Amino acid sequence: MRCPNCQAEVRDGAAFCGSCGAAIPQVAPAEATQPTAPMTPPAAAAPAAGPDTGQAQAEYERQMAEYRAKQAEYERQKVAYEQQQAPYQQPTQVMPPAQGQPGYAQPGYVQPPPPSKKKTGLVIGIVAAVVVVLIGLVVGGILIARNLADDAIQDLEASIEQPVVGDATGDQAGSDTGDTAPAMSSYATADEAVAAALAEDDAGDWVFQIYDESGDTIVYWTGPPNSEWVSEITVQRGPDGSWTVTGAAPLELGGDVPMSAGDEAAYIVLEFLTAVQQNRAEDAHGLTVEPFSLDPASASYSNGELTAFEVLAVEEQSDGTVWVTTSETWYGNIESWSYYVVPTEIGYRISSLEPA
Repeated sequence: MRCPNCQAEVRDGAAFCGSCGAAIPQVAPAEATQPTAPMTPPAAAAPAAGPDTGQAQAEYERQMAEYRAKQAEYERQKVAYEQQQAPYQQPTQVMPPAQGQPGYAQPGYVQPPPPSKKKTGLVIGIVAAVVVVLIGLVVGGILIARNLADDAIQDLEASIEQPVVGDATGDQAGSDTGDTAPAMSSYATADEAVAAALAEDDAGDWVFQIYDESGDTIVYWTGPPNSEWVSEITVQRGPDGSWTVTGAAPLELGGDVPMSAGDEAAYIVLEFLTAVQQNRAEDAHGLTVEPFSLDPASASYSNGELTAFEVLAVEEQSDGTVWVTTSETWYGNIESWSYYVVPTEIGYRISSLEPA
């Protein structure tokens, strides 16, 4: 027969081509013939005595050689047969354990770990709770501040009384009852009248500005520094030219109180000293400009040696610059310094520092 691959001549029954090594097709795997069992070597015949002893010995060796060749051919065919049968053998499958039967280990099967539980819902709940608490604190603070402002305005309204007109004899109205009502205080200017009214109501640090002016009546808006306008005070000029407060009322939407140049400069100096005290050198340096920004003192650390400080005086200059004088406690000693604060595109900044 011939090899289907190289057409070389091969002997019948051969499993592989001796020329190219290709497998020689055999019968179907299901009908493949098992390799022939090895032959039992022939029993050695005892050499007969006589002159034919040498010939018998040679025949015996020939039969043994033939047996060994057949034995080798059997082993070769067996290997070829096993190689042909290998593709048709089905691998053993390991079935996973049946559902509902925990506790029985199956070889080759590892049960996957349960999926981890997500905590997204818990995180969202915590964040929502924190937001609600913060909103409550802000609203509560606004209400408290508004109530305090309303109380101050009510006290101010209560302190304002209508002027008492006396009769021709100089006796005040109501003298027939024996009671004497105090007259309203008069001041040389409208600003003095407003300042005095705020001082009587323990709001002497509040700021004010004219909101409306009509003839002899001026309406002022007042409020805490750097905050918002919370009330309006009305003052009126009398026939003698003096000013008295005639009314006060709360404001619903007063707007923000503008910060003066002196207030802004003092605020920058206090921020600078706070940053130095807290060893935030970079923040302190950000509040300075040249030439002071080139001085190492503009980005210094206190290391706990700056224990106290306050603003003693603020002097606004005609060119918009401000001198701010401070009292600072360094190493247990009280020192006084003057900061020269100048306006810039990003607000007031410290330009120089000198001993006061």
